[in-house]
Amino acid sequence: MPAMPKKTTKPTPTKSDVIRSMPNASATDIIKKARSLGLKLTANHVYAVRAIDKRRGKPGRLSKGGAAPMQSSKPRNPSSKTAFIRGFTSDTPAAKVVDAGKKAGIKLSKEYVYRVRALAKPQNGGGGRRSFGRIPAAAIGATTGEEQRFATLAMEIGLVRATALLQRVRQKLLE
Repeated sequence: MPAMPKKTTKPTPTKSDVIRSMPNASATDIIKKARSLGLKLTANHVYAVRAIDKRRGKPGRLSKGGAAPMQSSKPRNPSSKTAFIRGFTSDTPAAKVVDAGKKAGIKLSKEYVYRVRALAKPQNGGGGRRSFGRIPAAAIGATTGEEQRFATLAMEIGLVRATALLQRVRQKLLE
């Protein structure tokens, strides 16, 4: 029996391919084209694919005049505003961060800088309390394990609070 010839059918384009093939078309025109190809498409899908392409830097829709959209002469920072703010130390004044953002072409406000800093997650995962771990005994002059634990605890609760607690202990001992 002779071998049957292979069927040569064009692969059906994906929904995203149809959207990308018509960068100047409206969403309704793209939906009609997709329907003629046997694809079910919604306007939201068209907008979502275009938004993703825009974020990835792929060429998007052309302007009404048919020319490519104008590119800013300023270099675009690919990172987010939040990442830009976190690139500065927390003691950098918000005004300086806003000025640096303006120079980099990023629109920021002082309030936004404060908000990002307030919502920053703790880096050590300690849930609010700082954990310094074990401090070398030689660094604080501790000679025993108890002194080491005391020094570590004092550093964790803060110098001001530790001093106040020691003052209370002194008063109790003098009574």
